[in-house]
Amino acid sequence: MLRIHFTPEDLARTRIATTWGPLGETFLALTTLHQPHGTAMFGAWRQEVHARSPSLVHPASSLFRETVLDLFTVTGAASSVEEGIEALRAAPAELLRDELEGADEARARFSRCKGPWAGVTWGDIAYDRGDREELLVFLRDVHRIAVAPHWQRILSRLRAEQTTHALRLAQDGPEAMFAGLPPEFRWKPPTLEIGRGAVTGTVDLKGRGLLLVPSAFCRTRPISYADVRDEQAPVLLFLPVMRGVSDAAALLTTARHGIDSALSALLGRTRAQVLHAIGDGPCTTGKLAERIRASLPTASEHASVLRKADLITTTRRGSAVLHALTPLGSALLNGRHFRT
Repeated sequence: MLRIHFTPEDLARTRIATTWGPLGETFLALTTLHQPHGTAMFGAWRQEVHARSPSLVHPASSLFRETVLDLFTVTGAASSVEEGIEALRAAPAELLRDELEGADEARARFSRCKGPWAGVTWGDIAYDRGDREELLVFLRDVHRIAVAPHWQRILSRLRAEQTTHALRLAQDGPEAMFAGLPPEFRWKPPTLEIGRGAVTGTVDLKGRGLLLVPSAFCRTRPISYADVRDEQAPVLLFLPVMRGVSDAAALLTTARHGIDSALSALLGRTRAQVLHAIGDGPCTTGKLAERIRASLPTASEHASVLRKADLITTTRRGSAVLHALTPLGSALLNGRHFRT
């Protein structure tokens, strides 16, 4: 259980966001993939992810086996996976060192798990640029497999959740909003209790307020995150939107296998992969090569074929070019059909 204590100032500063973005959901998805519980809710999704990607056997996945590592405040609320990736790439080494040390301390203090935290067994994402780049490649791959195929449905649900709670917050105040949260959230003024079992943590907001963020993949024990760089920034807490198996089926079931097979048959496997990679966000040829793990000439050649088919556009930005999906490319990638 997590207990969060509010002062009147904290209540006045409480807000609810729409989403922390696709990279934030990727962090949470990685943790959920490692959890033994929730088999009924996430079982089909887990099976699909494991079948399509060997990502979870990558040693970098050890960073996400528990919820203790805060990369959320490092990246901020990034609207695209590439925006989040760039923020993580640019993060000061000292900040990442502090977050890693803080995660280890928090686990030792609040978790029932014994032994060393798995996150200390792989790499040095703070000071080793090679390790950090390997982490970014890993995160992009997990996002592509685990989150991207479902993102538009997830985002629609997150927006609906935010609208519901924000309306209650505006009309009736934060206490009424807390009272309307799911059963695992219990408002006992001036304290918000989350989860069950023995107390594992107590948070005093100290005037910072709370920012609630709806999430599709937040199913682990509750934990809050605070920005160590900004003592005025609100404390971050994720709000699960999955209420049961039907929610998971609606958000995480997709005809993606059929679409992927059709794309591969139509375009060829590599060009289908290129289209998926550009669908993750506009990118340069260099970034495209990184995403598909190919050489620059190979990435450029496949992009040229897709451009001639009117599936992507290519525009010049200084000395580089930027590739993006056309409406036709987006429709093809997402399995939509045009009527003429």
